[in-house]
Amino acid sequence: MTLIIFQVIAQTISSTMHWLGLCFGIRTWAGPNPRRWPWLVGTTLVLAAWLVAIMLLAGNNFFRNAVLPPRIPMAMVLTLGFGYLLLLSTSFRGIVTAIPQHWLIGIQTFRVLGGVFIVRFLQGELPAVFAIPAGVGDVLTGIFAPLVAYWLYSGKTYARGAAIAWNLFGMADLVDAVAIGVTTGGSAIVFPIVLIPIYAVPRAFLIHSYSLIGLLRKTSRQPQSREALHYGADAA
Repeated sequence: MTLIIFQVIAQTISSTMHWLGLCFGIRTWAGPNPRRWPWLVGTTLVLAAWLVAIMLLAGNNFFRNAVLPPRIPMAMVLTLGFGYLLLLSTSFRGIVTAIPQHWLIGIQTFRVLGGVFIVRFLQGELPAVFAIPAGVGDVLTGIFAPLVAYWLYSGKTYARGAAIAWNLFGMADLVDAVAIGVTTGGSAIVFPIVLIPIYAVPRAFLIHSYSLIGLLRKTSRQPQSREALHYGADAA
């Protein structure tokens, strides 16, 4: 029960932080004002419905392993497909560009929660071949997220290169964890841990992608210090 509560709270908090970042992007987006409210309301409803639906489905063992086609990979593929399709929208690309890079990176500090895989391994509930690389990779990504974000925020000359390398490492960690999970069958991935591969992983991968695209194209908006410090109040 403790693990269920922890996962529900963790996913809810991280989702709320992602929503606040999106709100900031919508607020500072250079698009027409009449188009901002539909995006704000629409994304709020979609994100809230997605979170509730995924938790209800996972809690009712919808993502069990003994079904074909496998539902965990399907959930990830559908989420990623939808996230990349959004990039076809000029408005959405403008919104993502308006989100400061250090926020796209700093939000991934939540990846340290992947350390739960290591805890489950120590409890004998997950195989080492999956839990150790997945857990260690997530923890390292989460630990370095605020550091890389600070380098970008303070304008270090090496910040962009470090951010690109960090994004690639974080994405590789997610791909590696999914590949090992699929190879080993993922039989021990049940509720609430299943929320990580079906919900947290594709979100994290998309944020990495959005950040990397901005860094490579040099289109990301870098706010002034005052804007960054007042981010929370402005987004709310």
